[in-house]
Amino acid sequence: MLDISLPTVVVAVLGIPETIIGFLEYLLFLNMLINQSNAKEKKYQKSIQFIKSLNEEHKIDYALKYLYNEFDNWIFCGFYCKKENHLEISTYHSDKIPCSPIHMNGVCGQSIANQDTIIVNDVNIFENHIVCDSNSKSEIAIPFTKNNMEYVLDIDSKELNDFDQIDEKYLQKILKEL
Repeated sequence: MLDISLPTVVVAVLGIPETIIGFLEYLLFLNMLINQSNAKEKKYQKSIQFIKSLNEEHKIDYALKYLYNEFDNWIFCGFYCKKENHLEISTYHSDKIPCSPIHMNGVCGQSIANQDTIIVNDVNIFENHIVCDSNSKSEIAIPFTKNNMEYVLDIDSKELNDFDQIDEKYLQKILKEL
């Protein structure tokens, strides 16, 4: 007759305890990411509803102010407008005065030149990043055209890896409301 103790049976049925703990930690991490993603989407959905309710006269300013205050990690939220071969600051919300004018070789300029959203997870490793605020760690830039003028929505965060496809999706929806 085989002498199998309870710990041996548990390991045989469930696996090595370290593997089980690692798997449970992984499931908790995935759950945390899903919850963060859902919370971010809810903030954007709430923001869109607020922006839709605004009158046209102050819509852009109030929308930027609302977004800036809604996302705690954001340290800059504003528009740059293309003027000849550089970008000039337009409407924005920030604790610091932004750089203006700026060259077209930075994140915003490249976004307009390529007509594509740029998400920078770590601004310190992005070539030609223009440092306006040393607290900026990540950035998203979304180009758009309004009244035949080229603009870029520029948002900086004090956290690394703060922007993703959820931000891009909802910020593009917001731009359509402005």
